[in-house]
Amino acid sequence: MTENNQIKNLFFLAIGAVCISFAPVFVKLIDISLIGPTAIGFWRMIIGGLILFGFAVIKGESLKIPKIVLYFSILAGFLFYGDLFVWHRSIFSIGAGIATILGNTQVFWMALFGIIIFKEKLNYIFLIAIIGAFIGVTLLIGFGSEFKFTETYVNGIIFGLLTGLFYSSYMVALKKAGHHSNNSNFFTLMAWTSIFCSIFLAISTMIENDPYWPTDSDTWLSLFGLGIVAQSVGWWIIAANLPKIKASQGGMILLLQPTLATVWGALLFQERFSYLQMVGATITLIAIYVGIISLSKYKKRV
Repeated sequence: MTENNQIKNLFFLAIGAVCISFAPVFVKLIDISLIGPTAIGFWRMIIGGLILFGFAVIKGESLKIPKIVLYFSILAGFLFYGDLFVWHRSIFSIGAGIATILGNTQVFWMALFGIIIFKEKLNYIFLIAIIGAFIGVTLLIGFGSEFKFTETYVNGIIFGLLTGLFYSSYMVALKKAGHHSNNSNFFTLMAWTSIFCSIFLAISTMIENDPYWPTDSDTWLSLFGLGIVAQSVGWWIIAANLPKIKASQGGMILLLQPTLATVWGALLFQERFSYLQMVGATITLIAIYVGIISLSKYKKRV
C-alpha cells in the first residue's frame, strides 16, 4: 500500500469516527417527553437499516442470508437493542460524554469473553490497561470530586457500563455471523441486523407505552441524523477503511468518537467535568487504546 493510500484510508476512517461521534448528540437533542429513548433507537435502526439495504443493492449484494447467519443476526439485533436501550438512558442521565466513554469500555468485556468463550490468554500489558481503566473510570464518574451521586446519576453510570457489556456481546454475535457469511455481504448482514434490532425496540416501545411517533421537524431531523450519519454512513466508512490500516493507527483514530462526543457535550449541552474527571477521562481513553492494541497484537500471534 502506498503512503498516499494509507493517508487516504486514515482520513476517511477519521471521518467515520467523527460521524458516529454525533450519535449521542442527536439523541440528546431530542425531547424525551415527545418520543421515548427506546423509540429513538427504533427510528435510528429502521432508517439506518433501510439505507444499508440500499447500499447492499448498489454493491450488488444478495439480500438473502443463510439460516445460520440469520440466527446470529437475530441474536446480534437483540444484543444491540439492549445496547441502545441502556445507552440512550445513560446519555439522558449523565450526559453524552461520560455515557460514550463508559460504553467504549467494551474492549475489556471483549477480553473477558475471549477468556471464557475462546479460551484466550491475556498478556501483562492488557492487565495493566485494565487496572488503568478501573482507576480512570473511578475518577471519571466522580469519586474524589465534590459530586452528588443522585439516584438518576448512579443509574446513568450503571447504564453506561452495561452499554459496554451489551456492545461487546453484540460484536461477538456479529463476528460469529461473519464467520458463516460471505465477507463481501457486509451491508446485507448489517441491514438485517438493524431491522431485527428495530423489531425488538418496537416491541419494547409498545410495552413501555412511551410516545413513539415524532411530531415536529426538529425531532425528525435528529432521527434522520442518527439513521443516516451515525448508523449507516459512519459505520460504512469505518468498515471500508479499518481493515486497510494498522491496528495501532485504527485504534487511535477510533478514539476520536468518545473524545469528540465529550467535546460536543461540553460545547452544545454545557456538560462540565471536574479536574479529576478530566484526568479520569484521559486515563480511561488511554487504557482503552492500550487494550485495543494489546488484544490486536495478541490475536495476530495466535
